[in-house]
Amino acid sequence: MLSSFLPLIVLKEEETKRVDKELANIRKQFTPKGGKVAEDGSNPALSSYQRKKYVWKLVYIHVLGYDVDFGHAEVMVLVRSSKYSEKHVGYTALSLLFRGDDPMMNTILNTIRKDLTTPQPSEKKNSAPPDAGQSLALCSIANIIGLELIQALHSEVQQTLVAKSSSPNVKKKAALCLLRLVRTSPKVVAGREFAPQVAQLLQDRHLGVLTSAMSLLYGLASQIPGDYESLIPYVVHILGMLVLKKACAREYLYYRTPSPWLQIKLLKFLQLYPTSLVPPAENGNAKDAPANTAGHVAQLSSIVSKILTETDVSDSINKSNADHAVLFEAVNLIVTWGSSGPAQLREGAMKLLGKFISVREPNIRYLGLLTMAKLAQLEGSAESIKKHQATVLVSLKDADISVRRRALDLLFVMCDTDNAERIVDELVAHLVLADAAIREEMVLKIAILAEKYATDLRWYVDTILKLISISGDHVSDAIWHRVVQIVTNHPQGDLQAYTAATLLVAASPRRCHETAVRVAAYVLGEFGFLIAERPGMSGEEQFRILHQHWATSENQTRAILTSTYAKLANLYEECRPLVAPVFARCTNSVDVEIQQRAAEYASMREAFTPDQVEDLLREMPPFEDNKQSALEQRLREKEGDDSAAVVKAARPSRAERERAAQSKAAAKAAEEVQAEAKGNVGPIEDDPVSPMSGRLFV
Repeated sequence: MLSSFLPLIVLKEEETKRVDKELANIRKQFTPKGGKVAEDGSNPALSSYQRKKYVWKLVYIHVLGYDVDFGHAEVMVLVRSSKYSEKHVGYTALSLLFRGDDPMMNTILNTIRKDLTTPQPSEKKNSAPPDAGQSLALCSIANIIGLELIQALHSEVQQTLVAKSSSPNVKKKAALCLLRLVRTSPKVVAGREFAPQVAQLLQDRHLGVLTSAMSLLYGLASQIPGDYESLIPYVVHILGMLVLKKACAREYLYYRTPSPWLQIKLLKFLQLYPTSLVPPAENGNAKDAPANTAGHVAQLSSIVSKILTETDVSDSINKSNADHAVLFEAVNLIVTWGSSGPAQLREGAMKLLGKFISVREPNIRYLGLLTMAKLAQLEGSAESIKKHQATVLVSLKDADISVRRRALDLLFVMCDTDNAERIVDELVAHLVLADAAIREEMVLKIAILAEKYATDLRWYVDTILKLISISGDHVSDAIWHRVVQIVTNHPQGDLQAYTAATLLVAASPRRCHETAVRVAAYVLGEFGFLIAERPGMSGEEQFRILHQHWATSENQTRAILTSTYAKLANLYEECRPLVAPVFARCTNSVDVEIQQRAAEYASMREAFTPDQVEDLLREMPPFEDNKQSALEQRLREKEGDDSAAVVKAARPSRAERERAAQSKAAAKAAEEVQAEAKGNVGPIEDDPVSPMSGRLFV
């Protein structure tokens, strides 16, 4: 045992001391006693056993996490050896102790190239197989990696991969080695020239070779899909042999499922070509499509259909996992086809997923919810998805938080104008019981849905206020900023007055979440005048309700309140005696922002005329609405561009389009009124400063 020279040690200091002692001993053994070293720098006095033993110790010490900066010459000796036992140790140490840019790598390249291209014949019955040297060389190349090494040996790796004399074991390792080289240096392989060689590999009958070749093909096609599109018929044929004919060697059967790993790789490759796999009849190009294209598309439809119909929940967890892994990749292929794919396959997939999201196994339920969210993005899937709404709502209460997240995603995706209020109300009700780990995500998605599908923006305002009252700590500034933006940009109807009145009532209790105070302060400062004539909502009452939160508010909230007080004092004379002492105290505030605001507002009436003060404290103009919502940006940052929720959020809803049209029409009408007003105004003869006056000002 390698660990015999390093007994069980509890303290790190003792281990370090023992390792240092061993390294000193190994260094001593590698140094010749007479000072005579071989041409390659090794110790010629060491026996084969000693050299292997000490190199294994160096490897073990390196694996423990200690630096090993000597012994490279002895490793080279072992690699150059013709004995498999020595070569095995040498290549293992080479893979772990050397880097691709190591200067000593140049001295060993020829040996690696020779082992890679020249199988060693077996001389004895119990000796290593003839392809052992090739396998060791391929493993080392894949592990070391380095630009110089790739440039020197990539062509040999390709030749070994496609050589007829290479054994299946060597082909498997060569395919994976080349995949590693391609990931490091993508230009190593010329796609269109290499595709025929890959086609040759795909005709191999050994399923192990096919599995490794598909790993390589998927890696290559992910970078440049167009170069490997011609291989689709080969892939469909292999998939058909596995799924339709069950043609599979016994050793590759996994719980009676033919090579599920290969099936998954084949399906993932086909997902890279959505337009090439759409049935010609669906696109209206059946006459122009080649016969072979129509053939393999029809065969693929049969394959996917059989996967959908024959996959079921099994008592064996291992079989169930393998079958469902294949199934979900088949559903992903249907999603890739989009709405132009066969409608019966989409319906079959939806029906099957609806059954899976209600099973007890959490892994299947998780994948079912995840895949259904992808399927829900397709046109025409909305009605089928809604049938499972009750089941998805139940999953929101699952003990597994990952299942709850996927259920939340699916509810987000299936939401539309017809069911938005019910889904949002259910989510808000569940928010009371939700744990902290998912609350922030729920609040963000509820806010986006409420805005996106609100046919009445008053419902949207009420929903955000519910979020603040239930989980105010998780309502970010971006959410209440969005409320302000929407209310400001929609002066039509009574939205602004309704929002001001609702927020005044929400801020009335002495114990109120600070986020509610902030949004109430801003909205009342802008639109409080719309409700000032109502009983109990005068300007003085608005100031009193807001100012009761001053003592418990943070500086950011106080800064907003300061601006609101200035606007209230400008509109209502009875508020000026109440506001003046507040400004006087704030001029000595330790917070620079509050101090500056208070000082400027207090001196404003002395520095400017009443009309100028009126203009300065006028309500804010509408915000620019041509940018992406900050909430959608936040969702994209959290979940990535490929998330089903992000794709859903980026797609404008019918309610949003109607609101945009109304806002555009209102803006156009305002411009026409303004233009008409300007056209009706003639020269003002009595105003000496008017630019339209007929006389000069003296």
